[in-house]
Amino acid sequence: MPRETRWEFDRRGRACSIEKMSWLRWAFLFGGNMEKRYQVFLSSTYEDLKEERLEVMKAILELDCFPVGMEYFPAANEDQWTYISDLIDQCDYYILVLGGRYGSTDEEGIGYTQKEYEYAIEKGIPVIAFVHADPGARQQKYSESTDLGRRKFDHFRRVLRTRLYKEWNNPYELGAVVSRSLSQLIKKNPRPGWVRADRLASEESYKEIVRLRNLIEARDKELAHLRVEAPTGSGRLAQGEEVFQLEYRATLSDRSKGHRDVDRHERISDMSSHSWDEIFESFAPYLIVDSRESDIKSSLARLVKESSEKKLVRDDPNIELSSFYIPDRVVHKVIVQFTALGMLEVSSEQTDKKTVRLYRLTALGRRHMMEVSAIVSKKDRCSREG
Repeated sequence: MPRETRWEFDRRGRACSIEKMSWLRWAFLFGGNMEKRYQVFLSSTYEDLKEERLEVMKAILELDCFPVGMEYFPAANEDQWTYISDLIDQCDYYILVLGGRYGSTDEEGIGYTQKEYEYAIEKGIPVIAFVHADPGARQQKYSESTDLGRRKFDHFRRVLRTRLYKEWNNPYELGAVVSRSLSQLIKKNPRPGWVRADRLASEESYKEIVRLRNLIEARDKELAHLRVEAPTGSGRLAQGEEVFQLEYRATLSDRSKGHRDVDRHERISDMSSHSWDEIFESFAPYLIVDSRESDIKSSLARLVKESSEKKLVRDDPNIELSSFYIPDRVVHKVIVQFTALGMLEVSSEQTDKKTVRLYRLTALGRRHMMEVSAIVSKKDRCSREG
């Protein structure tokens, strides 16, 4: 069966050999105006995704990347798959768009789109798939017409959803999703890229780059050590076993009283005493990765609720704790305190509607988490006591 018509965008010429790419990253950092471009392999079926691929191409070009793919198999003395695999090898990133069709297959019945996807993963190329959220809603002519084709499509769609993927509903949404996702993929998975030949560094520049690289690595090691040390002046801040009063608000409900009884609910505002280490231990494990303020707030609420609930309900089976929360200003005090102690760092994430603050443990914070949370071996305790 002939290869189904697929995406094409002319490649703009190879800047240099692959062997040079290992040091071009450093040339890019120190080479003045040397701009790097990335080559992105775009894999998809053709007839059912013409408009969608146009939006994807725009998104890739707006990121100053080169879209690369297959539209016509070239007239050359090499078989089709050899040409495709060589092209994928030369790309920095691989993206796949899946609509409602599995596409044409090779002699073994495997779709070229699936074959390309699996090959890119095998080669360690960063991949991301963009899967239609509801392929059943697409026009019949854009879906598989046979039972076998539909089974293969459904299986491949399930495979894609086990790895990094995003969903889309229309061409314009797809373009926006590709733009955001590809920029994040590039940021998190830096690749060699391409540089104009007239911008390449000389051998003398390369030697200087290597020297600077070694110097940077040495400085990075020193900085990594320094980052574990507490900030200057933090010793005067409250910490460790010192106690802090966490304010909370709660509502108690008496089930023995009727729903319309004005005395059924009792609102309480009180304080709960906890050491700074207890407070830190309650939320630190969640901040090994970037987390939102709500994660810290819910962790503090669990800590205070567990220590206060028995006192609040007074062992009365008719009394239940119907609501419980920590005021935002209390959460902010805790965040400021541990940021000042050098245990938290703040970043931000841009969503469609607003900017969200994210929090993560610093190296010092991770070390302190181990000190207050890790379980000490009984053998170690016995040897110290002995």
